[in-house]
Amino acid sequence: MSFSLARYFLYLHLNVPSKTAFTRNTNNYGYLLLAPKAKTTKFSAAAIHQDKPQKSSEEELLVVVGGGAAGVYGAIRAKTVAPNLNVLVIEKGKLLSKVKISGGGRCNVTNGLCADNLVLADHYPRGNKELRGSFFNMHGPVDTMSWFVDRGVELKTEDDGRVFPVSNSSSSIIDCLLSEARCRGVSLQTGKVVTGASTSASGKFLLKIEKRTFNSVEFVEADYLLIASGSAQQGHSLAVQLGHSIVEPVPSLFTFKIEDAQLTELSGVGPMLVTHWGLSGPAVLRLSAWGARHLYSSGYKGKLIVDFVPDLHIEDLKSVLRQHKNRFLKQKLLNSCPTELGLVKRFWKYILDHEGLVGDTLWASVSNNSLVSIAHLLKHCAFEVNGKGQFKDEFVTAGGVPLSEIYLNTMESRIQPNLYFAGEVLNVDGVTGGFNFQNAWSGGYIAGTSIGRLVGCQC
Repeated sequence: MSFSLARYFLYLHLNVPSKTAFTRNTNNYGYLLLAPKAKTTKFSAAAIHQDKPQKSSEEELLVVVGGGAAGVYGAIRAKTVAPNLNVLVIEKGKLLSKVKISGGGRCNVTNGLCADNLVLADHYPRGNKELRGSFFNMHGPVDTMSWFVDRGVELKTEDDGRVFPVSNSSSSIIDCLLSEARCRGVSLQTGKVVTGASTSASGKFLLKIEKRTFNSVEFVEADYLLIASGSAQQGHSLAVQLGHSIVEPVPSLFTFKIEDAQLTELSGVGPMLVTHWGLSGPAVLRLSAWGARHLYSSGYKGKLIVDFVPDLHIEDLKSVLRQHKNRFLKQKLLNSCPTELGLVKRFWKYILDHEGLVGDTLWASVSNNSLVSIAHLLKHCAFEVNGKGQFKDEFVTAGGVPLSEIYLNTMESRIQPNLYFAGEVLNVDGVTGGFNFQNAWSGGYIAGTSIGRLVGCQC
């Protein structure tokens, strides 16, 4: 069931201070009851065993923690800028695993409809203010698309702005990244986890690396460290060990569970999608992202109010219904829905059933009070949200290293020199549509460039 151009309100029954504001998000037509700002928690650093570390080369070494989009892209960029730099990517699982499953296996590379970087930044519930600066100017969606096209990956932009490889296979993106990494001389190691990090008196990083399948530990000394491990606890733990704080991670981009027997009989794809468990689709996913922390605080319970005819004022809507009644007095309600409403027959039946009106009833028999009730329902259709589902195409969290603790023009830590972050390990997340990958590409590129230039300056 497609609910085109639906606008909606989300009320969260939270125990919040009286100063809490009721504000509107103009991009998503959503209204959220705002909770207090998320707390940043400081954790004590965990010591690691100080055995003598081993360095693979006399040349400088960059260790990248995480073999996802941000990590691999950043590693390639660093090696491109500084070919003599040793670059080692350490991934506990499979390389680029999130890239493989995103977009239903097609990989939503980026979004191609946001030429204005200010507009682009507005698609990030966490980071929308900070990303208005130089972040996307240094490497935006056009740069990302050019990077892949220049390496032989044909891309296409769909009507909603989502960019995919023409092959409709994430393998095109994965193969391109891995080929480029190996061509540049980036070392890729999987099945290992960086479990400890500290700094030496000389400012180098002492890393404890454990193999997943064997009971073995190795220690590596690195000159530069890029943490790009996504939302995994591993990256957060390393950040804390090196002096950073963490905004508690909570889920973002999820569907709403709603118990409504009549609603579950509807189905279809559109901005708002009815499923057998509730509501999904781009509109719901965007709203879940903006309300992620508030919904978490409320136990994923609240009231969703949808305006199914946002282009009509309530009085204009009443007038449309009255005029339709006068024109089609002898027609049955179910077979004669006002075209101005843009509703499909199944959803029109849902509205009639909700109001207790039988579809075989003639328009002539409908009272003015019933017309008013239909109008109010279409403008303020309420659904009780009693839980969340999972959006399998994108696994995104809100939370991570605060942006206030890094320099966004270099992605370097404000706390620890030569420490860099990129991707979802930071407290940045975007709505669905390719924005989370763009954050990864941009952050990885900036970090890699910064590290590479720093190495070059010391040569």
